[in-house]
Amino acid sequence: MKKPARTSSLREQGKNKSGGQRGHKGTTLFADMYNLPISTASIAAFSKRAYNRLQRFELNVLVLAKEAPIKNLDERGFRVSGKTQWIHILSTPDCTYYHFSPKRKSLIDGVKGIVVHDHWRPYYQMPGVTHALCNQHHLRELKALVEHDKEIWAARMSKLLKLMLRCRHRYGDKAIPKNQLNRLERIYDSIITQALVWHESQPPLKPQKIIKGRPKQKHGHNLLLRLNNHREGVLRFLHDPSVPFTMVKCKQKVSFGYSIAAGAEYFARIRGFISTARKQGWDILESTHKAFSSRLPLLVTT
Repeated sequence: MKKPARTSSLREQGKNKSGGQRGHKGTTLFADMYNLPISTASIAAFSKRAYNRLQRFELNVLVLAKEAPIKNLDERGFRVSGKTQWIHILSTPDCTYYHFSPKRKSLIDGVKGIVVHDHWRPYYQMPGVTHALCNQHHLRELKALVEHDKEIWAARMSKLLKLMLRCRHRYGDKAIPKNQLNRLERIYDSIITQALVWHESQPPLKPQKIIKGRPKQKHGHNLLLRLNNHREGVLRFLHDPSVPFTMVKCKQKVSFGYSIAAGAEYFARIRGFISTARKQGWDILESTHKAFSSRLPLLVTT
């Protein structure tokens, strides 16, 4: 048997080639490791078969994700036939659902409950949901403001959000005492009020070209308005211990490209299955084998 190459080498050799393309590690891994080459056509056939076998499983995942009291929402762009298409992700601690669409605003229907997201505006048009914003995104934006724009308020807000998270961890599933909540929220409001006064006293940005609509504002000013206007969503984790501080676990890198839409649809369903299998604690290889024989175990929720 041929000695396997290092994992890093496998990734590097398959870099910038879409799954299933000749030369990608999906087509050469078995040839490298076991002297058993698999053609691109075989991988495409396996993917289509798995896609068909997993249809009922995917429907069960979608129902489970929609019924979860708290879920994460995200979207990622990738290339199909040279055009940007979209994967919409609905995720919970127990399962992951991927929805492929040529349109970015093609949201998943029927989602209820609390949704944690990154402040993408179309999410606010979803009926019947309560919003919680990802504060890991806010911390990254605040860090950039500190390092590049030298905005003092951003450093204060970053420290405060981290303090709030420690406070949340300290009390676990219990409610944070009212006096501590009030104190933290007063500091939050004070930072925003002072920073808004400073930003609004600055001269407006000079547009590079004449455009209609509201004048362009600095990124720090826009972030302040978000933290102020969506205060409840930013601080929801403080009041509800079941709401996470961040949706980082939902973030999924989608960097593949496909020559036809069918390949993207195969990817979405199979990727959702693998992600869900991991969350369920299933063995991936064994679960994949069972998927082809329609003998998958029942999904469980925590």
